[in-house]
Amino acid sequence: MDGEICRLEKDDFLAFVDNLINGFETIGVKEKRGRFVFSHLESAAELRLDHDVTILPPKKNFLPPYEKMIKFNVGEQKGELLGDNTKRVIIGVHPYDIVALKQMDMVYMEGRPDELYKQRRENTIIIGSDILRVNDFSFASSLGTHVVEDGFDLMLTDLGKKVIIEIGSERGREILMDYARNIKEASDQDIKDVENHRKALPDRYKVKLDIEKDQIPFLLMDVFEHPLWEEESKKCLQCGSCTLVCPTCYCYDIRDEISLTLEDGERIRTWDSCLLPDFTKIASGEIFRKDKSERYRHRFYRKGLYIPMRYNFIACVGCGRCIMACIPKIADPAKVFNTLSRRKHESKGKLVYKMIEGVEADSRILPEPAVIRRIEPLTENEKLFEIELLSRDSFHFEPGQFVEVSVFGVGEAPISISSPPSGDNRFELVIRKVGNLTNRMHSMKEGEKLGIRGPLGKGFRVEDLEGKDLLFVAGGIGIVPLRSLIKHVLSKDNRPRFGKIYILYGARTPKDMLFMDEMEKWKEVDDVEIRLSVDTCPEGMKWNHSVGVVTTLFNEIEIQNPKETVSLVVGPPVMYKFVIKCLEDAGIKDTNIFVSLERRMKCGLGRCGHCQINGIYVCREGPVFRYSDIKNLPEVFQ
Repeated sequence: MDGEICRLEKDDFLAFVDNLINGFETIGVKEKRGRFVFSHLESAAELRLDHDVTILPPKKNFLPPYEKMIKFNVGEQKGELLGDNTKRVIIGVHPYDIVALKQMDMVYMEGRPDELYKQRRENTIIIGSDILRVNDFSFASSLGTHVVEDGFDLMLTDLGKKVIIEIGSERGREILMDYARNIKEASDQDIKDVENHRKALPDRYKVKLDIEKDQIPFLLMDVFEHPLWEEESKKCLQCGSCTLVCPTCYCYDIRDEISLTLEDGERIRTWDSCLLPDFTKIASGEIFRKDKSERYRHRFYRKGLYIPMRYNFIACVGCGRCIMACIPKIADPAKVFNTLSRRKHESKGKLVYKMIEGVEADSRILPEPAVIRRIEPLTENEKLFEIELLSRDSFHFEPGQFVEVSVFGVGEAPISISSPPSGDNRFELVIRKVGNLTNRMHSMKEGEKLGIRGPLGKGFRVEDLEGKDLLFVAGGIGIVPLRSLIKHVLSKDNRPRFGKIYILYGARTPKDMLFMDEMEKWKEVDDVEIRLSVDTCPEGMKWNHSVGVVTTLFNEIEIQNPKETVSLVVGPPVMYKFVIKCLEDAGIKDTNIFVSLERRMKCGLGRCGHCQINGIYVCREGPVFRYSDIKNLPEVFQ
């Protein structure tokens, strides 16, 4: 106990709580049908510091289950960021929940903070409480989360007739001095009583880990293909309860809700769960981690390996809530880790995993205002949109990056930038009609307004390509992000910085081919070789190029210097394995192959969790990846 220690007699403590209730929105632990919940206190008599664990963690006060983020006008496409300026006090937060809040702070406050989370966090006083009653399912002592040294403003230890209070911040000191009376300095015996109480806690836990917490990531690396995942997931109801009650699960979804007048509405953030089947579903219908066993495994790997590798903490605090919420009782992290430790030898494969350098998104929650300046139909399902940002004069991005396109009343969607960097405030997007937002975009007209967040993600690092021969391989709409880089490379000023250019492009049918007029111009540039193919050519359609999948085009080119050739590949998921095999057979090194991946990049900030591939976020570490960095990740090319 390093802070200043005070003491209040029980009656004085209850008066202190009543004073807080009169001065703040005060939330404390209350009994509810034999369980405990964080709820608004009407009087100090309702406060229970002898609780074992609450049904939901205090996370709900900082990242609400249902949160109104933006209020918008549909017609004007204007939005206003909503907030919560309520001055709040939360009393009775156990050490493990304080640890979980500190972890949430690292996720939501690092880089550019989440404005709504930050506002709630800064307006809230945390008054912690030492654990008096240990829950039968908790294993907090095995993770060292049964006690805490910081992260609170005040820490309470209820010793019956007296309450010992440790001051953890200046805010805590101020609130204690302003709202409490008859404050006394804690005696040496008071401090000793608290220390003895904390020292005795570990022996009271019935559930314990058989391994040290620092060994959990190494264990998980060894058991990726363990039969336990299939055995236990068969019992999973896919309800998501384990993640919803978890204090360290922070994944969310976003949607727009419109009023009955259809004139205005609100953008809503809600809790989401990686256990749900559609969690990774993208607009075109593909679902990643489709098998239930993969989703079940992902939950434990996120807690025990992926988050520790990213933030250097185990994303489980041992509270036991998930075990209590799980009907078939398969959500227990301690049981799973202990079983894996005992049966480690049964694993059929390991996971080779390392963190990849990503980018910190400089993007706020509220989209920037923009306008559609030009619309050009390309095919039956694709249109090109030229977008102008209205709030700035320049828009700097790398080829391969994306933006979140926002239409209030419909939602947001990630769209790759298709034009080369220009330095001004205009850029081009090619949008295929496949989902709610893209269908809405196809009905919009020039001059209509929308919103933009970005640029987001990691693009192609042009400096890494200089002096190399470049081999572009595009399948279907994969030509769209590659067009940004191709036009940049082929521009008059940049062309001398690169060697020979190969472009292999395939689509389903001739009518699905994009930018054919531009390709004719690209062919006129020095040392550019272009080969085109379609999967099928329906009778009556004119087509003077190859018929077959895009990999058949490799037979039509001769890569002159494979060791000095860099390949850039974008296409549907099924294409990658076959193209990469062709590239490796041609002698191109894994380190010289770059791919751009599509996932459900809902937030674009590496927080919502939807685009996660094993431990990497496509929206932060990608969407452009060096193949050698991801080739060993099982979820990459599902």
